[in-house]
Amino acid sequence: MVEKVRMEQVTKEYVMGSKAVKAVNDVTISITEGEFIIILGPSGSGKTTLLNLISALTLPTGGKIFVGGREVTALSSREATRFRAEHVGLVFQFFNLFPTLTALENVEIGVALKIKNPQELRRRSLEYMKLVGLEGMEDKFPDQLSGGEQQRVSVARALAMEPDLLIADEPTGNLDAETGEEIWTLLRELNDRTGTTVLAVTHWGEAARYADRTIFLRSGKVEKIVSKALES
Repeated sequence: MVEKVRMEQVTKEYVMGSKAVKAVNDVTISITEGEFIIILGPSGSGKTTLLNLISALTLPTGGKIFVGGREVTALSSREATRFRAEHVGLVFQFFNLFPTLTALENVEIGVALKIKNPQELRRRSLEYMKLVGLEGMEDKFPDQLSGGEQQRVSVARALAMEPDLLIADEPTGNLDAETGEEIWTLLRELNDRTGTTVLAVTHWGEAARYADRTIFLRSGKVEKIVSKALES
């Protein structure tokens, strides 16, 4: 099995007044290529900070992080931006769609820096809209779509980059329970179909049933890691 992500004794501190708070505290984990990993924990447990560290949006106070064998903690700011553009697809709680662009254009704009040929850009974007179940909705604007459909556009935009790693930060936090389950099911199906490594954080405990492994965080530390194989 090929290792996709490795964190070695990673710590992230924030100074709040005269006090240093460890949002991530001495975390060591390994994620295999193609895995679907969920990071579970209450608010303030360090989940989002962990994602930001892996995607090189922020640097750790200590420790090293490798993605695809490359040490992302050694990247310059410019190199980190390029790394995300080329290797990481990002999905957030809020859909971050441009309201004046159609669903298809919202997917295209996310991939435009990577694909310069207009025909290839259109082909790729249409392919991933179909993959997430939005065929026929290409010309609709965000306000004409449900919350679940808007999040599917966000997922299509991230996947159309064909990233090595798909990172989702509370992807269902802005959705009702039923729609949220649809998005988790979609992410699981896409992981199975494309083989893209998925790393998602949530506070919703039921999401663990979609994962290959669930990493439980508390106060910045890994409390336990549960394998789906061990649960079944």
